[in-house]
Amino acid sequence: MILAEIGSTAYDIMLLLHVLAVIVAFAPAWMTPVLMRVAASGDRGATEALEMSIVRFSLPALALAGILGFGLAGMSDDVYEMSQGWLAASIVLWLGLIGVIWFVTRPGIKAFQAGDTAARGKVMAGTGIAHLVLLVMLYLMIFKPGL
Repeated sequence: MILAEIGSTAYDIMLLLHVLAVIVAFAPAWMTPVLMRVAASGDRGATEALEMSIVRFSLPALALAGILGFGLAGMSDDVYEMSQGWLAASIVLWLGLIGVIWFVTRPGIKAFQAGDTAARGKVMAGTGIAHLVLLVMLYLMIFKPGL
């Protein structure tokens, strides 16, 4: 029994929530360079805001975006299958990005807060990877290569 299909109200609500979760997940990545610049001038509040935005907003929203994406694929009535290349690549990128944020960006922010100015590079590298992954995932989701 299918609860919804592409174009139904339930599917569209799930898609809306998926897109909103992606916006919330990636918003901190756009603010990171600004907050790092402010933090480098000695404003401790900027690093605290950065840590909060990554740990409390970005990671949970990124996890939710992926879960909602799985839901969309499941609701697609066999139009989209997990075995399709664009969807499989998106899943790998999603998991990889969660790993980068958890194992590179988050510890980099904590080290920067502790006074390690070299950790700024880890934070900015994680941010750059997030921007690149967002671009690739948008391409995959919009053009669905191989479909």
